[in-house]
Amino acid sequence: MNISVMLKPASGNCNLRCTYCFYHSLANMRESFSKGMMSEALFEDIFKKALSYANGDRLYLSFQGGEPLLRGKAFFEFVGKLVSPHPNVSAVIQTNGTLIDDEWIDIFKKHNFLIGISLDGAEENNRCRVTADGAPAFPDIMRGIGLLKRRGVPFNVLTVLSRSVVVNIDEIYDFYKAQDFKFLQFIPFLKPLDGQPYDPDSYPTEEEYAVFLKKLFARYLADIKDGKYISIRQFDNFVRLAHGKSAEQCGMNGFCSHQFVIEADGTVYPCDFYCLDEFELGNIAATDFSALAVCPAAKNFIRESLRVSAKCKACPYFKLCGGGCKRERRDVEKCGAYQALFKAYLSEMKKIY
Repeated sequence: MNISVMLKPASGNCNLRCTYCFYHSLANMRESFSKGMMSEALFEDIFKKALSYANGDRLYLSFQGGEPLLRGKAFFEFVGKLVSPHPNVSAVIQTNGTLIDDEWIDIFKKHNFLIGISLDGAEENNRCRVTADGAPAFPDIMRGIGLLKRRGVPFNVLTVLSRSVVVNIDEIYDFYKAQDFKFLQFIPFLKPLDGQPYDPDSYPTEEEYAVFLKKLFARYLADIKDGKYISIRQFDNFVRLAHGKSAEQCGMNGFCSHQFVIEADGTVYPCDFYCLDEFELGNIAATDFSALAVCPAAKNFIRESLRVSAKCKACPYFKLCGGGCKRERRDVEKCGAYQALFKAYLSEMKKIY
């Protein structure tokens, strides 16, 4: 069993103003946008309680935001000193990459942090990623990536599936291959929970998403056959599901699991997509993970994710999808797109090991 804890050490604070940031929209819907900065004492308390809850199982700590590096180098030195002695604990920092310098690289290497970089392809596809004054963030992101590559720090790339990305996936994949990126993640472009889309033209249609999935899987499959495998997390998990195994990615098994998301002040939520006042589970400083896992709010959250439509259950590909992540079900038009992917490539998925 794997235990996952996500931390927001700088809350929703960020040095960029990406126009589609779902966490910024969530924080704006709370009574307080920012929960401040996480103290070292609070992190130490969280870590001790997480180790106890994991009870020897693998523990994954992911630091996200906002921009987690805003919490500062001293904080992550402190984190690293606590985490490094525990071989069953993995620590990941998801960052926009613009603040990375040689001192940050020293910390990442010293404490074996795995780094995730948020990037939406080549420069022309990164128009949504901008600084506070509206300037393009792409040059600073690539400078940070250059430092990671030069210093040998492992990293993956996370890309948001805006319409610009979806309709230009061949060019973006070529760019990623030219940059020698080996680990890719593509995540849906979600509409804010208040129902107001950022820009209606920025969302791909179901037909465009279907073409995207088939094009990208064809590239993924060709590289595997050529002995040049590039990990695409969603496809890796579809292959697992095609072989009757469980997906490791949250939501891809068709139901929610315990994903403890802890804000800078210790407030705990059940999911990164639902960090709203109405979904609070409690405060980790006043309780522990065992209690949070069985509190009524957590049980209700997971129970709701098990509700899927009769249409979904009747689908021939239900075992590969399970209805998907409940947050995605709300506003991502993907059912027909996934059916198109499985119809075209399920037999190939079953041949991949």
